[in-house]
Amino acid sequence: MSVFLSGSALFICAIATVAIFAGLLGRNIKIKKFAVLLMGIVFILISLLLVHTLFDDTAMRGMRSWYLIPLVWSLLALGFAGYFWLKQDLFFLSLAPLSFVILFAGFIFSNGEATLNATLNGPIFWVHLGLVFMGIGLMALASGAGGIFLWQERVLKRKMKLSTLPKDLPSLLALDKINGMATAVGFPLYLLGVLSGFSWAYISWGTFFSADPKEIFSIMILFLYAYLFHRRQGYGANGRKPAILAILIFLASLFSIIVVNTLLPTHHNF
Repeated sequence: MSVFLSGSALFICAIATVAIFAGLLGRNIKIKKFAVLLMGIVFILISLLLVHTLFDDTAMRGMRSWYLIPLVWSLLALGFAGYFWLKQDLFFLSLAPLSFVILFAGFIFSNGEATLNATLNGPIFWVHLGLVFMGIGLMALASGAGGIFLWQERVLKRKMKLSTLPKDLPSLLALDKINGMATAVGFPLYLLGVLSGFSWAYISWGTFFSADPKEIFSIMILFLYAYLFHRRQGYGANGRKPAILAILIFLASLFSIIVVNTLLPTHHNF
């Protein structure tokens, strides 16, 4: 069942990725709505997969690549929250291909993986995982808004044809507010997630910090996240620089998840 659900989600996500690009570039509302519908089906499949693996000990829960599934679920949950709140489907321009890449990575890694260490479990660990993924998911929204902000700003500054921009594109001010709100909520969640992770490390391994590559990258991301949060909340910074920083933080998060967790020697590898 887990293979069927994950394989179906991966296949439908691939179709949705093509459809969202085709709909946005071709300015076809029906195709865009179809792409969002497909992503909704992917979200349902991922939700069912999570429930199935949590209650079935013979499923892939406890395997290394399983932890990519909650990440995709968090990204899509926040993406649909933004979709229904702001009535914008542009978030899926980044979330659809990103979800496909993560699902594909999990599908590939699951072929030759080993069972996770028993310490990667327990209430504190799950709190740590949930908070960190929610923080990353909100930074994905901030990054998406930042990317669209930079694109729209470039079109306007270079006085390119306004027909280049979709008619339903949010204003620069609205995009900047999305960036700010996502940062304002996402940073505290990510901070609590990192702190709970260090608490879990102390309980499991007897030390808060062991110079693990994942821990080092997490601290680096935390400082960048804190800087963006401080600039926005403390100094009211807005516009281009926060947009660029949000994108950099999210890219650093993806590097930490996909590269550090899979290629470097770390307690967090999967």
